[in-house]
Order: sequence, then structure tokens, then C-alpha cells
Amino acid sequence: MSFARLALEGLILGNDNHIGDIGEYWARRYYEELKTFECYGTGKNAPFDLRLKDGTTVSVKTITAWSKTGYGTPVRPLDGKHWRILAAVYLAENLFPKKIAIVPIEDLLQRPVFVDNAARRSHATMATKSFPRFEWWPWLEDYEVAFSIQGDDLAVPRRRLTTRSARRRKSGARG
Repeated sequence: MSFARLALEGLILGNDNHIGDIGEYWARRYYEELKTFECYGTGKNAPFDLRLKDGTTVSVKTITAWSKTGYGTPVRPLDGKHWRILAAVYLAENLFPKKIAIVPIEDLLQRPVFVDNAARRSHATMATKSFPRFEWWPWLEDYEVAFSIQGDDLAVPRRRLTTRSARRRKSGARG
């Protein structure tokens, strides 16, 4: 299917940031698998990229395996008013996701790169207006989610019953 057709069908936004569009698509597929995806943001300049069924808003940042700089677009705004979750997507060379990390903004803002940026932004005489550029920070591994690629699509493993009482209920055993 062509990129233009995907945009026409509403599967991607189709703005000029094609890598970002692809990352948003895979984040959408992840949340669709969880049955929590509601919609994309209202356009390419929307304050968030995805809205979930419970109203939670998500900012998606994407980087590829063949990025020359290792940096993406700035992560902003960081006030928590526009989005509550950062969905970080690392694309393999074939543009399928290699890693996806889901980070609540409260956790994100405690990481040194964001703490340092907040201090620079609030400096009394020489405040910066910049925000940290996205990169695949090593600590994102703490937030990676499980998924697999099956055919040309993303699949999320179904949760397994792990408690003894849950296993008994599943098997039909009684207390």
C-alpha cells in the first residue's frame, strides 16, 4: 500500500515527517492491540499524537537504526498539560519496530537529561528555550514493552494468569 493511500485511509497522518508518521502508526498498532487506541491528534501540529479511550494523550518519538546523528525531534512541551505518556519507537532498517518504550511523563521528567533541561529553562538570566532532542536513551530499556511482528503486523502477547487462584479459576478447579 502506498504512503499516500495510508494517509488517505487515515492510518497515518501523512505529514512531512515520514519517519514520525511510521512511528505513530506502530504506536497506534500497539495501543490497538491493547484495545485502548481512540484516535490520532487533530493534525500535524496537534499538542499530542494519539488519544487513548480513557482520554490519556500520548506523544510519539521515533528514531531509526540508520539515523546518522542518533537524534530525533525535541521532546516538548514538558508541562504535562498536552500529553501524559511518551511512546518511544525504535525502527529497524525495514521500518518495522525493533523496540517500543512507554514512559509516563512523571518518570520522564525525573531523568537527568530532563532535570538538567528544566534547570536551564528556568535560569534567571540565561534561560534556554530549547528542549531535549529525542534519542534512544539507555534507560528506555526499563520501559520497553513486549510485542512481536507477525507477518506484516504487530502483536502484543496476551497476559498469562499467574496467581494460583487465577490458574485454578481458569482450569475450573475449586477452592
